[in-house]
Amino acid sequence: MRIEPKKILCAIDFSDFTNLIVSYGKSLAVEFNSKLCLCHIVPGTLMVSSHMPPYLDYAGIESERIRNAEERLEKLAEEIGTECEIIVAAGHPPDEIEQISREKNMDMVIAATHGGSGVKRFLIGSVTNRLVKILECPFLVLHTPEDHVVSPVEDGIKLKRILVGCDFSPDSKLAFDYALSLAQEFQTQLYLAHIIRPMEHQVGEDISWIRAEHLNLSQKTIEEEKEKKQIMFNRLEKQLINMVPEDSRNWCTPVTVILEGEPYKELIDYAEKKEMDMIILGVRGHSLLERFLVGSTTDRVISRSQCPVMAVRHVV
Repeated sequence: MRIEPKKILCAIDFSDFTNLIVSYGKSLAVEFNSKLCLCHIVPGTLMVSSHMPPYLDYAGIESERIRNAEERLEKLAEEIGTECEIIVAAGHPPDEIEQISREKNMDMVIAATHGGSGVKRFLIGSVTNRLVKILECPFLVLHTPEDHVVSPVEDGIKLKRILVGCDFSPDSKLAFDYALSLAQEFQTQLYLAHIIRPMEHQVGEDISWIRAEHLNLSQKTIEEEKEKKQIMFNRLEKQLINMVPEDSRNWCTPVTVILEGEPYKELIDYAEKKEMDMIILGVRGHSLLERFLVGSTTDRVISRSQCPVMAVRHVV
């Protein structure tokens, strides 16, 4: 299925990541002929000192902060030379971004975070962590190292290699559709990866044979194990190749990758080894409870990967 995002929202917090976010937003908007929106959320909680006067005009301060944000976004739009819709609101950033993206029918949201560990990683990534759980549209999370130096807005982001995780679920199928569309627009090499996790219960009757084959390996001799394993890998590779539509095969020759181990670790390690420019993954969970469960493969890849990660949710 051809994916063509028509409205892309850049979530801007005026941090050092601003130019990085705008660079990706502008490049994607140019490639897909999309409308670009620059959005800033003024935090709803105003931190003031107890020594400040009790008659402080909170509403006036918030209005002034909104006006200042609008001016800064308008200036940014002028600097990049692209017509943009300017959106400024006040409130809890992730909830406001989700509401805006839903009400304005955004096809993609772009935000950024950077590496770290422990409490620092949690605090910096709290907005993106919540957004990946509540956004229904695709969410592109950009990463920068802690020693990131502010750079100017780039006119064109180059994508040479895209890695998409494929477990043959509806979520990963939609992620594949996005990956294929990006690969076509940017003339990018596409990598399709399936990870076998020992003893994992697989979902869906069409791939139920994978677990049975995998479990039976331990009951065979060494030579039989190797033969069975190769047969299983061949079948998986064929299933991955079959995901590519016939009309796309004249320009797309995907690289199929079968990995073994913990999915998030294998994806991150492979992406780093092959210098991927983007990882695209489906987001599991459709119910309210499932969306807020932590520790999913996508959550972990987003929090640990050094390259951009796009999370795509299959909405039913």
